[in-house]
Amino acid sequence: FFNPFRVEYAVVNLDTLAEEFKADTVVTPELLREQGLVRANVKLVKVLARGDIQTALTVKAHKFSRKASEKITAAGGQAEVITA
Repeated sequence: FFNPFRVEYAVVNLDTLAEEFKADTVVTPELLREQGLVRANVKLVKVLARGDIQTALTVKAHKFSRKASEKITAAGGQAEVITA
């Protein structure tokens, strides 16, 4: 069975963002592709809450888990949902 309505996301976790980016960086899907953190052929990005983040980042993605959004804002950053 093939679901033609399935939406596929490239997944990025908070611990990866904390390791790769310095404070006050604006993290976009394009930047994640440039850094090699997500595959180039997947257009949508979802941020998940694995790990902790202590740096204040502005993260722009298509979808966030509730916990990931909470952790980003608790660290002083922003989680911004962008449309496809």
